[in-house]
Amino acid sequence: MPNSLNEEPPRSRSSGGPSRFSCVSYLEQTFKGLKVQRQSTGAVGIGDAENNRGPYGLTLLHAPPEPLIDFIFVHGLRGGAFKTWRKKNEAQYFWPQAWLPLDPGLQNVRIHTFGYNSDWTDTKDSILNVHDFGRALLGEMTTSPELRKDESTPIVLIGHSMGGLVLKKAYILAKQQDNSQSLASRMRCTFFLATPHRGSDSASLLNNILRSTGVLSARPYVEDLRRDSVSLQIINEEFRHYADSLSIWSFYETLKTNFGITSTLIVDKDSATLGYKHERVQLLNANHRGVCKFDGPSDPNFVTLRNALVAAVEDIVGNLKATKKEERRSEMCSLQEYLNVTDKPDDDLANQDDIKTNGSCCWIEEREGFNKWRDLNEEAAQLYWVSAKPATGKSVLAAHVIAILENDGIDCSYYFFKHGDKAQQVLSGLLRSIAYQMALLHPRIRHTLLSTREDNVHFDKDDERAIWRKLYVGGIFRTHIGRPQYWVIDALDECINYSKLFPLLAKIESVFPLRIFLTSRISLDLERHFTRLGRQVFWDPITVEDTLADIRLYIETEISYLQIEDEAEQTRLKETILVKSAGCFLWVRLVFKELENVWSEDQFTTVLEEMPIEMGPFYERTLQMMSENVREKQLAQAILVWTVCSIRPLKIVELQHALHLDSGITVRNLKKSIEALCGQLLSVDKYDRIQMVHTTAREFLLDASLSSEFAVRRDLGHERLAMTCLKYLSSDEMRAPRNRKLTSKTERHEFADYACTAFSEHVAGSPPAADNIMVNLDRFLETNAMTWIEYVARKKDLYYLTRTAKNFRTYLERRARYVSPLVKEVYTTNGWATDLIRLVARFGSNLLNHASSVHFLIPPFCPSGSQIYQQYGRSPGGLVAVGLTNTEWGDCISYIVYRDSRGTALACGENLFAIGHKSGHIYIYRESTLQVSLTLVHGEPVKLLLFENSTRVLASSGRKQLILWNMAGGQVWSHSLDHVGMTMIFSQDAASLTMVMKSSEAIRYAAKDGSIQRRHIYREVGDNPNSRLVPAPLAATISPDLAVVALMHRGHPVSLWSLENDELIGTCDRHCGAGDSNLSVETALFNPNPDLSLLVVVYQDGDLALFEPWKQELVKHVAADALLVASSQDGRTLATGGSSGTVQIFNFASLELMYRINSYDVAVRSLAFSWDGLRIIDIRDTKSKIWEPTCLVPKLADEEANLDNITTSPTTVIETREEELVGIAAIACHSSASGILVGKDDGTVCVYDTSTGKQASVLYDHGKNVFATIVVWADNGLIASAAADSNIIVCRVERDSGRNWTVSGKILETRLDEPVKQLLLSPDGSRLLISATTSHTLWSLAEYSGSSIGSINLRQQRSSRWISAPCHSDEIMLLLVRRLDSTAGKISRTV
Repeated sequence: MPNSLNEEPPRSRSSGGPSRFSCVSYLEQTFKGLKVQRQSTGAVGIGDAENNRGPYGLTLLHAPPEPLIDFIFVHGLRGGAFKTWRKKNEAQYFWPQAWLPLDPGLQNVRIHTFGYNSDWTDTKDSILNVHDFGRALLGEMTTSPELRKDESTPIVLIGHSMGGLVLKKAYILAKQQDNSQSLASRMRCTFFLATPHRGSDSASLLNNILRSTGVLSARPYVEDLRRDSVSLQIINEEFRHYADSLSIWSFYETLKTNFGITSTLIVDKDSATLGYKHERVQLLNANHRGVCKFDGPSDPNFVTLRNALVAAVEDIVGNLKATKKEERRSEMCSLQEYLNVTDKPDDDLANQDDIKTNGSCCWIEEREGFNKWRDLNEEAAQLYWVSAKPATGKSVLAAHVIAILENDGIDCSYYFFKHGDKAQQVLSGLLRSIAYQMALLHPRIRHTLLSTREDNVHFDKDDERAIWRKLYVGGIFRTHIGRPQYWVIDALDECINYSKLFPLLAKIESVFPLRIFLTSRISLDLERHFTRLGRQVFWDPITVEDTLADIRLYIETEISYLQIEDEAEQTRLKETILVKSAGCFLWVRLVFKELENVWSEDQFTTVLEEMPIEMGPFYERTLQMMSENVREKQLAQAILVWTVCSIRPLKIVELQHALHLDSGITVRNLKKSIEALCGQLLSVDKYDRIQMVHTTAREFLLDASLSSEFAVRRDLGHERLAMTCLKYLSSDEMRAPRNRKLTSKTERHEFADYACTAFSEHVAGSPPAADNIMVNLDRFLETNAMTWIEYVARKKDLYYLTRTAKNFRTYLERRARYVSPLVKEVYTTNGWATDLIRLVARFGSNLLNHASSVHFLIPPFCPSGSQIYQQYGRSPGGLVAVGLTNTEWGDCISYIVYRDSRGTALACGENLFAIGHKSGHIYIYRESTLQVSLTLVHGEPVKLLLFENSTRVLASSGRKQLILWNMAGGQVWSHSLDHVGMTMIFSQDAASLTMVMKSSEAIRYAAKDGSIQRRHIYREVGDNPNSRLVPAPLAATISPDLAVVALMHRGHPVSLWSLENDELIGTCDRHCGAGDSNLSVETALFNPNPDLSLLVVVYQDGDLALFEPWKQELVKHVAADALLVASSQDGRTLATGGSSGTVQIFNFASLELMYRINSYDVAVRSLAFSWDGLRIIDIRDTKSKIWEPTCLVPKLADEEANLDNITTSPTTVIETREEELVGIAAIACHSSASGILVGKDDGTVCVYDTSTGKQASVLYDHGKNVFATIVVWADNGLIASAAADSNIIVCRVERDSGRNWTVSGKILETRLDEPVKQLLLSPDGSRLLISATTSHTLWSLAEYSGSSIGSINLRQQRSSRWISAPCHSDEIMLLLVRRLDSTAGKISRTV
């Protein structure tokens, strides 16, 4: 199990499981370089106090992300909340705040300090005593937001001198007061540091001195400290009765306190200890003041006290900590699966730490800009960008910055981009990893993400915008964690789609401070992107001078390992290497690697003279030396190809098996072979993973101009790796079980994981004309594909299935240029690409819960024309499903029939969609099941619906009312409308809702209470002051950034208005030819992606026009036969609905048609994309269709970045004619299982044959425009049915010799005046119970007639049902269901 799941989130860079002494050593090292803590958690820094004593009251010093216990420090006489606990007036000596939070044994401790006025030198009189101070402490604890928020955390009270008496009194009062019992039960431990339980002789002397001054008066609280005072006696007596439930630690002073001419023990041992049996007593080698002030973390007195504090914490929360740890581990495992993250990138960080020289990179801490950035200075930029040439130590610097932040106790998440690791070269990987790490650090963020998962919020793991919107904008950035967050992102230039990060960074709105440190190579493109962020970025380019000092440190360290004893020669060699390095760390490292095998001084000089300064010539020299090893050349070539082209670093054991499969090569010690053959280009890290020495080495080997036998062609390398992976996947080790009772192999070779997860990546990167790829891919798909699916499903992440489908499509599109798509292998692979997408969508939850179901349970339910069914759907011993008529998956996956209403409005949210009706009802459906989860009543025909970005609320609008609903079904607020609304949009932060009215007004409502925040009026069209007022607009749309509103008027171009200053920006016109009238606009839509400034306009002739609104330029114009439009959330895809029912899908940015669905149906009235953009939902008057076109699978990030642009013709799909499909409304089975009785939406009652699944007979018809609601079938052949009009028919049916079912006679037909809820036939068919809303009638059924024999009036509850009595065939009983309990009703009737 990964370490991060089993250990607490590190607040500092220390090794796991340290001993107490090692912790102290660590603290001592930290103390030497300790700076003032940056506090932004509500915790107070010592510089925040008006004086050096500290504030009065309870002050928070440190709040860990996951507090399990609270420390409260209470000072003594003339002390202070800060002053008492530090030896010097400097932050690093304030040990409760500076040292304890960094201690690994106290990571979950929240720390407070309590201050009160005990300064006896104050000239003002005081009437306060210890009782008053104790009551004040209790009051502060009772009202503390932190202690109230976590009502179960135990409390440890730590008091110095009189502070011990104060905390004792607070504890006594809490025990005595009824309203403080819960707080008292939380006080579990007390630490008394030189507390005068029995008083002190010095107290009497002090009060006498105060009286003698004539200026200062005696203090009651000092009088309380007099030895054996009445106050102390009362406190001790009361405390004795409550102390048994406390763990008590008492520390006494052993050194006298110097008062100039004399010295004395202020509190002797007898007074400093209580004498209780369970009391733990320890001495401190300090005087009265020194028992709570220390020189440093290694001060023996601090070590004694620190060890006691840690022991107390372990005693109190040891079991709780273990429980919390297991809960946390389980939660993080769940998030690993959800985010597709294996762990935090500790390995990458450790690799950089290993090559870092002690003392290097410290120059960054001397930079003013860096310190301001780190210290959250108001003038500092949010982003700190470091750029440098390749191989100059940027990654090591990033690791150093991480160490700085973690050693300061700062929350830091980090990520290292890697060009050689496919998973670590895309932006989505960064965002998922950072989210995981923040969840690791903060329980609130963890619970936010877990709630997101529990709400079934899904997202494409490769879609960075979806991840950002759903995880960050909708979750993490809204979570109040009370601490600043720091991200360190290394090698941004190695991210293949880094340009997509900048629009996200430009609009960060977080409730907590966020700082980001980034490194990259020097790049004009990156410079341009960062420049656009303006003052948000501080750019710090690394110069050669910056790195020379670090290189010198590295040289001085490494040169001691060389065989050079002459100091002068060492010095000369160091300077030579330093000068030739030109600031390149990699060059220096490789030089020393070669010098390790040199023994003579002459050879040292020769090597340095021969070593090229530039990396290119250096690599060329390396390849020349490798060419001289003729015997092992084949092995070296194979190792280089596998390392360069693998999508992630391979482990030694993986590569060993791969080489054997690939070339039949068996290597006994592969690690040594790599070091010997390719040591200047490759390295093996401490995790036995094979890495390129640097990205520049990979770039060099892949350079098309390289003329060397070791040069690597990317496409040929991918082909070689793909063939090897397919060879393994087609092997016996991956063979599927032949029978349901057998199971697949679970123990596989180490190479299995790489082959299963990476093979499609190599297929996609292979030469498109390579026939051997298709042949081997076809063999694998026809033999072991289901075992591969099972393996992936057992990983609890179906991402690899959809990724494989995308890769198949990518390869086939490229291959279409060279090979006919009619080839059998192409047909098979294309079919599997579709099947894999559909498989995840339809059976994803089944696969995750029961991975082995893919072999025998799932295939029979796939369409008969699918590759899965064709190859695996008729397996011996598998299930047999009959009656499935679909030969293909079909783009229309379902439809919803309204029957008695008409749909008028549509909106999609996160895993939900809502349909508004003319009746005023709003039905909210779950996207996964298409079942109604909530019904709302708007009260008038619904015109508009809109979910807020996080789907927490829904806005609905009719002609007269605007209502905001929560997802529990309650109204948040409602607002009367003077005019009809045309469109509405929520702000990105969901704080407001803006609606455009038919009156040409835009009104902004506060989302919180519905109050109107602003009105915008746009009633003139034209640029001159004399422009006339025009009629109401036809339609309107608002840009996603709430900057522009577009109004469409009859006979006019689209007018664009500013929502900021209400000025006319301009107009958009498609410029019809001369003499043509300017056709009116039907509707328009802004691209929902704020980074894509695009506006699509639909004209009344069905044409589409795409505009750049700020420039008012026409981008493209196409004929489309469109009536309305909708866009996916990411702005990539545009869908149109036509008057003939056709749905078309376009690329939004280019209006290039990608897909067309010819549906023989009525016009599309409304259209919307699901939240993830993978489905389209429409409204067609009395029904809605849910579409899932395969073209909506988004392209991969690396596909968009690397693959050639491929132009393909749009796909046209013709849907099955709806006239042939009639919905089933009710169903009942015959006891012989030979037939199934069905009631349909058209009112017919039919029988289906169970052996074929096909309709066998139509028995009768309830009439047109009604549907059968209930059907029942008795053992003796009687059937009964009820229709929506409450008509009931009872017939006898028989089966003739031709196995056809026919009606042999009608026994009963009747109609009720109220809805029929249930029909119940007795087992022998002699009795029929008709249950309605308020009445329940029993009928006797004879051979050809029926008669009523009794009834009762009883309003049937929603959760109730009549059943035949299990033990008495002549009795029936009413089953009532209340909540989760079911009981038999008392009403029964003997018949």
